[in-house]
Order: sequence, then C-alpha cells, then structure tokens
Amino acid sequence: MSFAVYQFGEFRLDCGRFELSQAGRRLKLERKPLELLVLLVTKHGQIVTRDEIAKCLWEQEVFVDIEHGINTAIRKIRQTLGDGPDLPQFVQTISGSGYRFIATVTAVEPEVTEPTQSPDVPIEPPARPEIFAAPSIPSTVRPRQRFWLVAVLCAFVLIAIAILTVGPHPFAARFLHRPGRSTIGSLAVLPLQNLSGDPSQEYFADGMTDELITELARIPNLRVVSRTSVMASKDSHRSLADIVRQLDVDAIVEGSIVRSGDRIRITAQLIDARTDRHLWAQSFEGPASDVLSLQDSVAQQIATQARFVLAAPAPRTPVNPAAYDAYLRGRYFLNKQDLSHSLESFQQAMALDPTYASAYASYASALDAATTFGIGTPEQVMPKAIAAAQRAIQLDPQNGEAYTALGSVQTIYQWDWTAAEQNLTRGISLNPNDSIAEFKYAVYLDAVGRPQDAVTHMRRALQLDPLSFLVNRRLGATLYLARQYDAALAQIQRAAEMEQRPASIDNYMSLIYEQKGDHDQAVQHDLTALHEGQPQLDIAALLGVYRQYGWQSYWRARTRGLLTTTAHPCTAYEIGIDDLRINQLDHAFESFQHALDSHCFYMALIRVDPLFDSVRHDSRYAALLTRMHQ
Repeated sequence: MSFAVYQFGEFRLDCGRFELSQAGRRLKLERKPLELLVLLVTKHGQIVTRDEIAKCLWEQEVFVDIEHGINTAIRKIRQTLGDGPDLPQFVQTISGSGYRFIATVTAVEPEVTEPTQSPDVPIEPPARPEIFAAPSIPSTVRPRQRFWLVAVLCAFVLIAIAILTVGPHPFAARFLHRPGRSTIGSLAVLPLQNLSGDPSQEYFADGMTDELITELARIPNLRVVSRTSVMASKDSHRSLADIVRQLDVDAIVEGSIVRSGDRIRITAQLIDARTDRHLWAQSFEGPASDVLSLQDSVAQQIATQARFVLAAPAPRTPVNPAAYDAYLRGRYFLNKQDLSHSLESFQQAMALDPTYASAYASYASALDAATTFGIGTPEQVMPKAIAAAQRAIQLDPQNGEAYTALGSVQTIYQWDWTAAEQNLTRGISLNPNDSIAEFKYAVYLDAVGRPQDAVTHMRRALQLDPLSFLVNRRLGATLYLARQYDAALAQIQRAAEMEQRPASIDNYMSLIYEQKGDHDQAVQHDLTALHEGQPQLDIAALLGVYRQYGWQSYWRARTRGLLTTTAHPCTAYEIGIDDLRINQLDHAFESFQHALDSHCFYMALIRVDPLFDSVRHDSRYAALLTRMHQ
C-alpha cells in the first residue's frame, strides 16, 4: 500500500506515518483532529460537509456527541496551525455547510529515513511480510509504550482483515491503494445522439445530455466534466482516445435518445476510458410525462456501475411535457448565448407549469447574463432574476442553480455580501461539479477582496469545464486581479486560441500590458477591442494621437470619443478609469458614482482592481465602498 505526503506552507502532513510537522519539527495533534485534517487536506478546495465528516470519522462510534467532537477537532487543528476562523489561512468555515481547506496543497514524495537508535526502544530487524504474524514486543519497551504499540499493531491487523474481506472503510480508502481495482474518479457524458431522424429534435438530445450531466454531478467525490467541454466533441469526428485525453477523465458515458410521440427511449453505456473496456450498457424507456424519473434511473444505474452512491432525489412531481420541452429549448438557447430566445422559452415553460422549479432557476440564470449581452438594464432585469430564483428555491429547496443565480445577483446588483456568500456556497454544495457555480463564487471572492481564493475557485471551474472559452477567459481576468500578470497573459492567450472575440480578449490584454509597463502593446490591444465593441469610433485617429502626443493624450481623446457613443451600464466606469489614468480625480469619482447608479458589473470589483491602487487612500474611494456596503 502507498500513502500520500502533502505540503502546505511550512507544514508537512504524512498520511503514512500519521504525522504533522512544521519546518521539520513534529507537532502534537490528537488522533481525531489529525484524521479530520487528513480528510480536509486530501479534499483541499472542496467543501467537506459536517455530515460527511461525521460519517467518515464517527460512523462506527456510539454515545458520542459528534457535533461537539467536530467543533473540538476543528478548534485543535486551528490552534496547531496558528489559524483562525475570522481570517483563515488554512481551514475556512462554510456557514451552514461544513469546512474547506483553502491553502495551496502540494503532493510530495515521502521521505526515506534511516532508523535511529532510541534510548528506550532498540532497533528491531524488519518485520516479516506476513501481515497476520503475531507482533513481538521487546522487553525493554515501557508498559505505556507496550500498550500503544499493541493497540496500533492490532488496529493495522483489523484494517488489513477488513480490506481483504469487505473492502476498505470509506475513510481508509482515500489513502490505501488497492492494486487490481481501478476507481473511477472523473467522468464525461458525451452528447447523446439524436436518433429520431428529425434534426429539429437536436435541442431535445442536447437538453437531455445537459440534464444527465447535472444529475450525475450530484455524486460526491466524482468530477463530472461540464456541458460546454463535452459539447465541443459533438460532430468533431475525433477518436474517443483524443476526447479522453483532452477532457482528462477516467470514464465516458455514451448514448442515444429517441422521442416518438409521447414515449422516450434512452440507451446509455459506460466505458472505462483507460482500458477502452465497456463496463455496462442498458436501455430505458418511459412516457414523456415521466421524463424526470427516467433521467433519475439512468443516473442511478451509471452511479452504481461506477461504484458510487448517488443519493436518491426527492420524489419528483410529474412535469408537464410541453413545459419540459420549452425548458429544454431555453437551455439550448442559453448555452448558445441566444438570450432573447432563451428567456422567451423559459417564460413559456413557467406559464405551462407554474410549479416547475428548474424553469424558474434557469430563467434567473438567463436574466443574470442578459445585461452582459445588452438585453435590458440591471434595474429592469435584476429584480426579475431575484424573484425567479427565490420562487425556484421555494418550489425546490435543493435546486443548486437557483442559489447560484440568486447569490450572483446579490453580488453584482444588491451588494448583499453575507447573503451572497451563503447562497453561492449553498449552490456549490448542492452542485459540486457546476463550473458556473465556481465561476460566480470566484467573482464574489474578488468583490470582497480575496483574489487568491478567487483564483483557486476559478481553477476548479476550469478543471470542471476545461474547454469553455468563458471559463478560460475569466481565469485570465481573475489572475489579472490577483496581480499575477504573466500567468494572466498566458491564460488570456489560451482563451484567444479557442474563440476570436477581440472585444472580450484584447481589453484584458491591454490592461495586463498596462500593468507590465508596455504602453505600446496596451494601446494596440485597446484599439483592437474598441474596433470590435465601438466600431463608430475613429480608430486610426486615436492611434495617431497616441503616436504624436503620447499616453495621456490618447486617454483624453478616447474619453471624448466615448462621450459620443450610446451609453451602456459601464460607459461611466470606462470614462472614470480614463480620467484616473490622466489624474483627473474629480471627474473620475463623479463618473464612478454614475457607474454605481447604473450597477456596472466592474464596480463590484474595485477592491481588487489594480487601476484603483493610486486612490485607495482617497476618502472618495472609501465612499464608493461604503455605498456598496463594504
């Protein structure tokens, strides 16, 4: 068996030796707190619920106050690490859910050391390989040491017996490698083939793929690749090996779907991507009115075959088939960023079935994105998003998408930071494989001044959706806000290779080069972004101003040009930033107040925006934060 060793900061956690050390000095930590630390570290970056902790560490014990035990263990871990709950560096409390280990963790090679002579215990020859051999205890061991030595050896014997008979305990399974059994740790659901013979039914096949991904994503400790990345394989004619390599998964789900009249048939198969071995295949058929139960059956069977436990969902109310069809159309258009048709389809679904929680949740998500695509102002759209998300939660308190949408709007529109974090973390807890939930939480973390945590969650989002242009681009923006300019530039360039969107790529390239001190590149990329986003501006004239008069004159001319364009929610922010660059602070802060009036998205991020570094001690900057309840 092999054991992992982890390094975080100056601490080293050796799971094999069950030791925690700091700068080479072994630290004293009791058994339960150390077990809990191992659990948190091995799942670093993920929320570990109190229920999961209780099941892993206290499941076999009776007459124990588990809640008190967890609280005590967390307190002792923090004391040992010099950590605290208010400004945590290692263990973060997730209100109403559990805990997350937030420090950067690196797996390292175990140290191989020569045995040293102890004054009390002589060096013994290596033990025989038979694991059931009776332990020989030297007479020189003191009675207390003898007791613990016997206890430890007996514990290992019992563990070995359990592993050889009924399999490892869930906690031990995290650290004990069992040759011969290949665990599936990650999975991708490839787009279901539409076998109806009707191309107009493609939205239905794509929608059912999306729903199956969402259902499987509820499985704890299984990474399920998000929709955007798997849809990139559709009609690509790439080999399964290429898809697996790009998505970096252990298993693949392939299948097809046929809808004929009011009947639906789904055929699915599970393939071990590492061996190309077919593990399972089955067909499922049912009426369209019972499509949600049909999805549940498919997901449950896949989970069983992958040797995971998928908690049974709450009893499903049969959905109106027409409402479900409209909902799938809405998801189809939302994924294609066709917000107008998406909103229209979700409204149809809600009208056909006013109790359909998923329709309300997705409607809230679409509204949250609408202003980015120029559909309405925040004042027109966001109150509707809040109402829809709250209605979805009322109808289905386990709908993770609704919590994520609500938390996102509370971040960028209401500036209700406490409620936003509660809802965003709840969304992640319910949908641990939702890249959008991680994306939205990263935005929140930047907004409250935690840029390094934001990077951690955006990296998690990218792991879940590696081929998403939006996720790749946002990670670049998050690295920029964290002042990691070289890494930000490389990430933005990767996003640019995926899609050509100058208005949303070159603007960040310009900002990065500005912070790196390369004004020529900053202006060149800014002009490229303006040409895409503001085609009515005279780009050649602006370039001429820069070449003839320099940096500050360029921004003055740019501001004059923006004043002649059609205003959008962030026009005032852009003008204010231009005024900051030329030290026109009175005009800048006046523009920022107007940007707050229009709820510009970028204003929520001023705590980490490098462009505000020069005015952080200005009382007018503090007034902006106060207005946003910070």
